[in-house]
Amino acid sequence: MIALAVSLCLLGAGALSLPASSQLYKWTDDKGVIHYTDKAPEKREAKAVEVKINSYSGPATVSTISTPAAGAAAKPKVKMLATSWCGYCARARAYMSSRGIPFEGVDVGKSAQGKQEYRALKGRGVPIILVGDQRMNGYDQARLEGMLRTAGY
Repeated sequence: MIALAVSLCLLGAGALSLPASSQLYKWTDDKGVIHYTDKAPEKREAKAVEVKINSYSGPATVSTISTPAAGAAAKPKVKMLATSWCGYCARARAYMSSRGIPFEGVDVGKSAQGKQEYRALKGRGVPIILVGDQRMNGYDQARLEGMLRTAGY
């Protein structure tokens, strides 16, 4: 299942941004299953697919996404699509770690799965933070606190 992806960040005071792009290959196995990998398979024809990760410009936004109904009253999953070089991603990681919030971090610049999720979410920058059915493009600590509070953290 392809999951959610990244809303890019601006570095420093927002004056400088670093664009990134990653190579992704699409190929089909003997059973007809389509795969996306970060390296072309040796004995298969593969099509190069370019995934570009741009800076997210503007204030962080929060929206509700549609997800399948959850089981019991467990707290919603927290996931962040990010890159290693993003300053806002680093701040969000540090904030959630300092609060003891368990989260899954996916690097969209280094992981084939992350690149797929980013595309599926129509990502336009990083970080993209998902808390249950809530999505934040960019990072704003107060808004993230509100999302987490709503989710029971």
